[in-house]
Amino acid sequence: MVGSTRRVAAPVIGAEVVVMSKPFGVRRPAWPTTSRLAPTALRGIGVVTVVRRVLTRIPPRPSRLYGEGMRWTTVTVGAAWVAALVVTTAWLVAPGSKPLLVPFVAQVIVGLVPLALAIPLARRLPGHPASALLAAAGLGAIVSSAPVDTMTSPSAGSWMLLYLSFAILLLVVPDGRTASRRWATVGWVLCSVVAAFIAVVAVQALVPALLAPTTPVALALLPIFLALLVACAAAPIVRYRRSDERARLQLRWIYVTGASLPVTLLLCWASYLVFGTPDLVAIGLVLMYTAIPAGVTMSLLHPDAVDIDRAAVATVTATVLSVAALGVLSVASAVVGLALVDWSPVAAIATAVGLTLAAVLSYPFVRRGADHVLYPERGRAVTGLRRLSVRVDAGAAEPEEVENALQTALRDEGLRIGYRRLSDAALVGLDGRPIAVRETTASVRVRGDEIGAIVPSAGRVKRPAGAIATAAAPLLDAIRMRAELSLAMSEVAASRSRILKAGYDERRRLERDLHDGAQQRLVALGMRLRVLQRTSSADDHLSETLDTAVAELGTAVAELRQIAHGVRPSALDDGLGPALAGLTRLAPDTIELDVQDADLPDAVTTTAYFVASEAVANALRHAEASRIRIDVTMDAAALHLAVADDGRGGARLRTTGGLTGLVDRVEALGGSLTVDSAPGRGTRVEAVLPCGS
Repeated sequence: MVGSTRRVAAPVIGAEVVVMSKPFGVRRPAWPTTSRLAPTALRGIGVVTVVRRVLTRIPPRPSRLYGEGMRWTTVTVGAAWVAALVVTTAWLVAPGSKPLLVPFVAQVIVGLVPLALAIPLARRLPGHPASALLAAAGLGAIVSSAPVDTMTSPSAGSWMLLYLSFAILLLVVPDGRTASRRWATVGWVLCSVVAAFIAVVAVQALVPALLAPTTPVALALLPIFLALLVACAAAPIVRYRRSDERARLQLRWIYVTGASLPVTLLLCWASYLVFGTPDLVAIGLVLMYTAIPAGVTMSLLHPDAVDIDRAAVATVTATVLSVAALGVLSVASAVVGLALVDWSPVAAIATAVGLTLAAVLSYPFVRRGADHVLYPERGRAVTGLRRLSVRVDAGAAEPEEVENALQTALRDEGLRIGYRRLSDAALVGLDGRPIAVRETTASVRVRGDEIGAIVPSAGRVKRPAGAIATAAAPLLDAIRMRAELSLAMSEVAASRSRILKAGYDERRRLERDLHDGAQQRLVALGMRLRVLQRTSSADDHLSETLDTAVAELGTAVAELRQIAHGVRPSALDDGLGPALAGLTRLAPDTIELDVQDADLPDAVTTTAYFVASEAVANALRHAEASRIRIDVTMDAAALHLAVADDGRGGARLRTTGGLTGLVDRVEALGGSLTVDSAPGRGTRVEAVLPCGS
């Protein structure tokens, strides 16, 4: 991992085997030691024993997976920490360790990352093998910096143990067991290959005479080992398609961070292609020893803390493009017969530029494909929302269809769409009812302000992706504005209705006051004057004066009656039919009446009377009609009034005038007024007035 790059001769192992019998060529410091077998023994305690324990428990009994009796993982973590401290202390005081103290400390720090993260896993999930495997990996990283000559030591082949713990970990996460017995077989075969390779290298170091016959075996084990590592890295992806929603959320963390394992192999490959040496593998090992432990810990303890979807897609995309680029370089190097570093500068630069441009141009397509494969639901949702937006813009759909679109795309029938009301910022659904916010609720924002939310059903464990919320934002904003506008219009209509009803009530009160108050007093005063006239002495002048006063009183009473009738016709006290019948007296030979009378609210009867009265007056005054027909019918919800004449037509609704006032009256009750008046074909005024209450 981190150490000296000094080359050391290896007479017991062939030159080709020397390159690959280290952790992909990483050169560790050649420090003196009293026992060259001690590092191998410590690694066996820290890695092989744990791996054997994990694989023999695959698949474990569900009742014991996290049971109280399974404390072996906690013991393993504690033992790994003790061993790491002992080894670190021993090597710090070893003779000759001072010159290479910095590389050694750096490697110890890298090993402490999985060791430290194994502690919370062991406490939170006491029976899960992940903590033991992380502890084993950390201990192996620390022990791998043993002050020995890694080229000639019997432990030279133990570099494979650096990968073994993480490979097994990728097989058993997130539930602590492999997906099937076949994957358990992969783990067993991997352990067998590692053990065989370590044994072959040890035999070569201890018995130089066996170097020639064992070298082909070591070379054959290397590609098998590499293939098994790639299979372990692919295990989370294969398991993803068969897992439930929570397991998928955990697996996203695994295959994002687990990609550091094949990335390490790719770096080694690239290092050989470019420089002819495997030195770049150290970067991959550092990445692997930090990314995989962090990803496993987040996966098992807090999988929903961060939206990992974009990182997952980007990781898969970058891996695919890297493999493709390295494949091209491999073919080119094989054809030329030289590593890239030995090419001419012009050819090397041209190749690098060409591969970079190809990767940039291919990135959107590869990313789209990875997104479709990894997150088909998100792709369906975003595509469906975009198509719905186009249909809404074209007037072929309504924004409220967004809820059904998301329910279908995400396969969540209980999903709800909510918007924030402007008045109180409460979250309400499309039906206007409040919606409870859950942990999986995804906020929808426009210009930085939260306008609503996507609320999955209670069974969901992950909130919808940010891309879905972004795609739904314009539709939800339109829904919100439409709802607020509808609410405002309803409030205005209700206010107009209340004002109109209050006006009708006030007119009725005024009519009653005029009839029962001033009118009665004037009539009584006239009668008293007549009595006074009859009982007074014969005086012609006084009698004429009293006659004049009584006549004036009669005129005042008649005028009051006209005023009262204009405020509200007294005939409406007997219903709409008698009131309309009074209109026929204006032109008995011209006006026809057909009324279906019923018990109606006072506001409805008054409005209907004024509509009929205004239409009849216009027909008599301006239309020169010879026939006027008034029809009143009823259904379950509304009163239908129609006034038709055979006059000259041409009537129009203007900004001012009697018909415009009628429109305001009718719409205040929630009704509608239409005027059909073609020139020369008469006029038809029709009003529909709701009368459900």
